[in-house]
Amino acid sequence: MVIFLLTLFLLISFLCKGQVRTITGKIVDEFEFEPIPEVRIHNGDTVRLGTTDRNGNFEIELLSGVDELLLSFIGMEWTLIKVPANCNDLEIIMIADGTYDFMTIRKVNRKRYRIFKDLNNKHLQAYEKGIFTSNAPCFTYIFHKYLNNNGFHQQQQD
Repeated sequence: MVIFLLTLFLLISFLCKGQVRTITGKIVDEFEFEPIPEVRIHNGDTVRLGTTDRNGNFEIELLSGVDELLLSFIGMEWTLIKVPANCNDLEIIMIADGTYDFMTIRKVNRKRYRIFKDLNNKHLQAYEKGIFTSNAPCFTYIFHKYLNNNGFHQQQQD
């Protein structure tokens, strides 16, 4: 009986640990909703999961329990998103990275946050133009403030 229970426990833990799901999606810019090629897609531990093709499309395998993705591309701000378990088709908008001369970090973060909180409206615009297939994202964008004077990173979900 003990051997049977041990075997059953190991089998269940093996099956649960190895679950993966396939995530597909498209990544575009915030201005003209043009696809962004070669965007690097990482999990929260910065392990590269894949990149987008020349049309901004991607397909990655995501392990169960992983719910954050980090996207990076030259000239764009790093994008961090929280992906729920029932969200397998991602349509993502990336924000252009800017240079903010002669501004305090506080002001820069306010300007960036105004752009950030408009992403859901931009998603709706992309849907109305036929670029996206859903009128709202199934995931959550996470806003990261630039470093403050104490050297801490602050994050905020929208």
